[in-house]
Amino acid sequence: MGRSGRRIQEFKQFVVRDDACGMKVGTDALILGSWAGAVRFPDPQSPLQILDIGTGSGILALMLAQRFPQARVDAIELEPDAAAQAVQNAFESPFNERIAVHGRAFQGWEGSADLIVCNPPFFHNHPKSVDRKRNLARHDDTLPLKALFRSVKGCLSEKGEFAMVFPEDRAEELREVAQGQGFHGLACIQLRATPEHEVIRSLWSWGLQPAEELKHVWEVEGEEGQGAWSQRLAAMLAPFVSV
Repeated sequence: MGRSGRRIQEFKQFVVRDDACGMKVGTDALILGSWAGAVRFPDPQSPLQILDIGTGSGILALMLAQRFPQARVDAIELEPDAAAQAVQNAFESPFNERIAVHGRAFQGWEGSADLIVCNPPFFHNHPKSVDRKRNLARHDDTLPLKALFRSVKGCLSEKGEFAMVFPEDRAEELREVAQGQGFHGLACIQLRATPEHEVIRSLWSWGLQPAEELKHVWEVEGEEGQGAWSQRLAAMLAPFVSV
């Protein structure tokens, strides 16, 4: 996909540099970027306004700008070096006129969006490294789960969708917090390395209006051997990477 030693990830329509970011481009982000919005917005001509919380290198903002060609994307990033790199990545992309990067915290954001996406910092009460950027990107000190959902509720349009990734061992806590803020589960993708492994993380789609039922979709990475994509996942990622 890219030259990882130089931290340059090459996609079909854009390039992402992430050497200045505490969180590098990874599988979770690629799956989230290829799936977010699919429940409420199967038509690529909508949504019109997208919000990416904690954009890091800007990978999700870029993927969503490619998928939804009519949308404008606001990308929020608190860490200054990552925000600057997201600005560079967006500027050098074909979507630069539709992506705005904001170097600030999410709390207090007053904009409205049809689709909100977040690959949040989800380590809670875990040991920290000496790397300040990595801690900010991975630990939830600056964006606890309750604060995330409370702020999303104030920004999400009535028929909008909030898509996120979260560790499976905190799934029950996630459901309780989301439901406590008035969100309804729309769909869930559970991720595991191979069919023999346990689920490690899940992608969730939430809305303020309920769906008829929560849709569960299982996606398996490494189904055909170490490092291989499952067939369905490969189809999801094909517009962005050669799989």
